[in-house]
Amino acid sequence: MPETPARPSSGSSSEAIVRDIIRGLYEGRYVAGQRLVEPNLAEHYGVSRGTVREAVNRLAAQGIVEAQHQRGARIKQPSKQEALNMLLITEVIVGLAARQAAAKIDSPGARDSFEAALAPLTTPQHAPAPLEFARLRSRFHRAMTRIAENAELERILANLQVHLVRNRLVIDPERRAEAYRRIGAAVLAGDEEGAEQAARAHVRSLIDRLDEVFVAPFPFARDG
Repeated sequence: MPETPARPSSGSSSEAIVRDIIRGLYEGRYVAGQRLVEPNLAEHYGVSRGTVREAVNRLAAQGIVEAQHQRGARIKQPSKQEALNMLLITEVIVGLAARQAAAKIDSPGARDSFEAALAPLTTPQHAPAPLEFARLRSRFHRAMTRIAENAELERILANLQVHLVRNRLVIDPERRAEAYRRIGAAVLAGDEEGAEQAARAHVRSLIDRLDEVFVAPFPFARDG
């Protein structure tokens, strides 16, 4: 179970539980393979089992949780192949978003919004905690897809559950910042090919590290 109880307000209890479990994936309070036991979660969050069930159903709809026959639910534990597939899709989608953003970077307000989203990712000496970095990364992706005027790309990126894998792929802050600088420089220069290649190279660097993470067996954690 998580060490620090979260008590969501009754008006949005199930959604607050969803947010806390996703946050817990980045903070290490929840991990892939962990069982989500309704009575335990209801006691932990101070809500009804029906509210917990609704939260679990939401997580299942997002692909974060999977049902187990006669065993309730557990946080999805992707195989190495599943993790590779997630990142291969991410590589293509993020590359396309960068290319399209570069093509439209001179649209009104585009540079300002892009630079605002880029700046926090290029300062390694102030590297954010994993959850905050995930938020900033999502903001950066949204900035690119909105500059590109591609709502479909934004929807796909939002639904890719790469945090089931990516929170385990730790990259040196300076290397990570340099990767975002390269993406940013190409987008701001309107270099469509360079922007796509820089974005894809960054995701490819994560793919190249999968062997470091997926040692058999992929570890399970305590029950929720």
